[in-house]
Amino acid sequence: MNTLKGKFIITGKIKVLTGLHIGTSGDFSAIGAVDNIVIRDAVTNKPIIPGSSLKGKMRYLLSRAKYNSTLTMPNIKKESDDIKRLFGASEPVVLSRLQFCDMLLREKDYGRDVEFDLPYTEIKYENTIDRGTGIANPRQQERVPAGSEFDFRLIYNIENTENMEEEVKCDFENILLMFELLEDDYLGGHGTRGYGRVKFEDLKLIEKVYIKENEDDIEYLKSEIENIENYTEIFGK
Repeated sequence: MNTLKGKFIITGKIKVLTGLHIGTSGDFSAIGAVDNIVIRDAVTNKPIIPGSSLKGKMRYLLSRAKYNSTLTMPNIKKESDDIKRLFGASEPVVLSRLQFCDMLLREKDYGRDVEFDLPYTEIKYENTIDRGTGIANPRQQERVPAGSEFDFRLIYNIENTENMEEEVKCDFENILLMFELLEDDYLGGHGTRGYGRVKFEDLKLIEKVYIKENEDDIEYLKSEIENIENYTEIFGK
């Protein structure tokens, strides 16, 4: 078991650039209701981005872009050690260094009077066309509208390993790469039809030290992270 020396916490926001649809497995459509609804917070009724959705997409993009040289995705048990270190594994057991949080919708002034179709969301009407008969099959998609913003928080555990400097730098190179990959891809469903374009904004890196004697090590690691080539581009400094 690696000793926990501290944490790096990345905070900021995710801005929705095009309508975002992250559905729920509990979809139920009564007659006349929306066909495909978005997942919402049970208390506030606001749409959320589940941490599991972001984690799965980032893991997939990183594996596909950097470590996968085949046409098919490898068995998750055969993924690179760099990916297992970030996301965890069960065989052998590897603790995940990343902790993803559910992202809650921010209150936002759109600068004009906006009337949403449903609380905080819009309805997009689409058709699927039967190529054999030419008959249209209309459907409704609930989406979080463009311009919406979600609070973002990603936690990285700093562990006491022999290769701490090398591993932390590699891990953050991959984290920054995942931010870029996701911005050039999409989040949620129906991305090939233009849904789910997002952008990370106002990102900040905060260090947290639990034992005073680890403070110098963590400050040094933070300075090494800030020297990564695309750090300034991602964090806007």
